[in-house]
Amino acid sequence: MKFITTFSWKPDPKIREESIARFKKTGGLPPKGVTLLGRWTNVDLSGGFDLIESDDPKAIAEFSLMWNDLMELTTVPVLEDEALAAVLQRFGG
Repeated sequence: MKFITTFSWKPDPKIREESIARFKKTGGLPPKGVTLLGRWTNVDLSGGFDLIESDDPKAIAEFSLMWNDLMELTTVPVLEDEALAAVLQRFGG
């Protein structure tokens, strides 16, 4: 299943420094059980989003735990258009 994780952080020099250091150290890669399909960061560095894939909610929680001390995170499951079209096809109206 695919998920979008949005992230944002407030302008705080200490948090920014820690975020940069952690990203340099880890590459921002998720734990085993989560595949990073893409990451996009706002050009003003206020936040962005990751497109991830996993069938393991514990691995998703672990990925969140790796970063939620530094930023606000929201993770939601998403559907691609083909899957959504199948749902809409069954919907009368």
